Amino acid sequence: MDQEQARFRFTVCKVVKNGEDGYAITVHVKITDPSKKIHFDGPVIVEMNTIGIFPRPSDIAKATPYKGIRGKLGAEIKRYIKIQKKFIPELAEDDYSL
Repeated sequence: MDQEQARFRFTVCKVVKNGEDGYAITVHVKITDPSKKIHFDGPVIVEMNTIGIFPRPSDIAKATPYKGIRGKLGAEIKRYIKIQKKFIPELAEDDYSL
């Protein structure tokens, strides 16, 4: 599967307040191809703070062995969280451990 064929579906599952201005966001990711075959279905943790949005590289690496799709997944998940950014504080739980 090449990166142009990969389709992503994201759902925010859990948001945990991480320090004063940070959040750890668990995002459920589903990667499919045009024939609807599922290539990955699981969680990816994304750290967000005032500086930026950072998906965990180890979670991205677990999602797919293909380097091009890893890059696209990282970019797409950052774009998704950026859109959801204003709602993240409302969803946050006050737990400092993951």
